[in-house]
Amino acid sequence: MSGFSPPVPGGSRLLLVGAGHVHLEILRRIIVERPADVHATIVSLEERHFYSGMTPGFLAGQYSVDEISSNVPAIARRAGAECVIGCAVRLDPAERVVTLEDGRAIPYDIVSLNIGSLLAGSDGPAAGHAERIKPLHRVAQLKGRLDALAGSRDAPARVVVIGAGAGGVEVAFAAAATMDRAGRPREVTIVDRADRILAGYGKRFQNLAERALQELGVRQRLGAGVAAVSSDRVVLEGGEAIPSDLAIWLTGPQGAALLAASGLPVEPRGFLWTEDTLQSVADPRVFAVGDCGTLKQHPTLAKSGVYAVREAPVLWHNLLATIGGGPLATYRPQRDFLSILNTAEGRGLLRYKGFNSWSRWAWRLKDRIDRGFMRKYQRLGAPSG
Repeated sequence: MSGFSPPVPGGSRLLLVGAGHVHLEILRRIIVERPADVHATIVSLEERHFYSGMTPGFLAGQYSVDEISSNVPAIARRAGAECVIGCAVRLDPAERVVTLEDGRAIPYDIVSLNIGSLLAGSDGPAAGHAERIKPLHRVAQLKGRLDALAGSRDAPARVVVIGAGAGGVEVAFAAAATMDRAGRPREVTIVDRADRILAGYGKRFQNLAERALQELGVRQRLGAGVAAVSSDRVVLEGGEAIPSDLAIWLTGPQGAALLAASGLPVEPRGFLWTEDTLQSVADPRVFAVGDCGTLKQHPTLAKSGVYAVREAPVLWHNLLATIGGGPLATYRPQRDFLSILNTAEGRGLLRYKGFNSWSRWAWRLKDRIDRGFMRKYQRLGAPSG
């Protein structure tokens, strides 16, 4: 425990901005525990929340929309919470109000942000005609583009994935698998200014992933940034052009504009600086979890959903402590975690505590873990009776 939170005076209006993993768990906790004096509202971009861990499998045709998504309004109803569909564009900590894109203003006593991250450069001219996968509700549009491309047999389908992190590698595998199942020749290329894929994953795992890419015929063009994307090519900073029927922008993370616009301290990428209690370093009534917050004690921590899952119980404890007055818990990130990338043809690339595997059993393990995780929330959103 760390610190002590004074009770919220005169009310307990809890505003959850974003329907990420952590906030779905907060709604589940409300359903199970039914705490008194908590009046919750959740703001979600869409009625369905898409689970990032299963998104590549959806793109590859391994999962349906229903299997990778949760019904946010239905879960909110079970929790006795209000669900507002909209995009938050402004946070005013002084007035304790969040404003939506359509002008609606939602007051709060405590606000928690779980809005994920955007893709660096995706709003700039270099991104041009590229498809984006974030926010995650865009994934259905990307799948439509991939399926349409697979259905045309004129020439090899040329897909360029910009970004060689875990997301970019998995999406490249998914694009290749989509074309292979349709029987269409393809040229799938990963582009990144880094010298190697999967920065931060360790050399042994990088070597294994590179072998998988080579075996499955996915090309790499590394050591060069992207200068422009047009409808039929991706132009690199040195002038080289890669022909492209579909470019997918999957670069590193950056914070949403409303974080910096709030006036609260943000780090260079635009994410809110937080204490280990998950509160803003400048305002204890503002919490930030998942990708959108950066812990000042752990500034280099990767933006990964595995941390968000472990933040949920700490957030729940600290929300109740802030409402009722009580000692705050601290979040301590785990040093290592299981990571499995989907290669989209029945195998997975697994890394855990120095052990690496590219195997069918790794894919089966990932599938079981992901389905179990989603089942917990899908049951809450299922029709009663």
